[in-house]
Amino acid sequence: MVKLLTDEEIAVLSKYRLKAALEDSFEAAHLLDEAFLKNFMADLSKTIGAPSEKIASSIFIKRYAFLAVISLYAMTAWNKKINVSFEAVKMEAASEESNWLPAFSLKDFTAEDWDTREARSQWRKGVVKELFAKNIYPLITLFEKTFGISKLILWENIAVYIFWLYESQLKEHKNAVEDFSFLIFEAEGSLFGRYKLNPLQKYYVEKIYLDEQAEEVRIRKTCCFTYQLEGSSKRCKTCPCSLNVKNGRCQEDGEGFCSAVRGLA
Repeated sequence: MVKLLTDEEIAVLSKYRLKAALEDSFEAAHLLDEAFLKNFMADLSKTIGAPSEKIASSIFIKRYAFLAVISLYAMTAWNKKINVSFEAVKMEAASEESNWLPAFSLKDFTAEDWDTREARSQWRKGVVKELFAKNIYPLITLFEKTFGISKLILWENIAVYIFWLYESQLKEHKNAVEDFSFLIFEAEGSLFGRYKLNPLQKYYVEKIYLDEQAEEVRIRKTCCFTYQLEGSSKRCKTCPCSLNVKNGRCQEDGEGFCSAVRGLA
């Protein structure tokens, strides 16, 4: 059955940057237009203080990852499939007065309930494929081709928010363990795009305790380059470069270091 998301459901998803309406926005489908994309990323680079469009690309995908959070939350918590096709999604434009943590909105706030006459596992595959293979994969592929940034960095930018969602935000929901296990260990590569292997699995590693953080963290395999933004001198607490500097294995050569990290991914 297809019906509108309730006000209460939209309110819950607002924590993950979904809004009923946006004042200044663009359609996600426009990102697939090369001319629009290049102009948009050039402007975004200036707005967020990125030294290059390659760096801005990584930051953009980190922000775009919340579309996956919104979709997967609805799937796991409510057994609902939100339409996240490019044509259905709107994204908040960059603002000079903000750190650009953009909100999303939808042209159509209807959601499709899981039909219990169908096995949930099959229904779930459809949700995952629409999100990843039909939206995130084409975008990651385009960004790699256009701006020369490794898809491994971009997939990890997506993965870290999926881990966060299931390990902290959804852990009390009855479907969370099964859905998370499926996404990381069971889902075939084709659900994520033109892959034989699941592109998320390689990033799911054991957390380690860091004295300086006084907590357990999952160290990334790639650097997201956030530290290269204007005014961002510190690396993320999960940055692989920080750990390798500590262990004397990093030459601190910026993007070049991540080529070595990508070889391990």
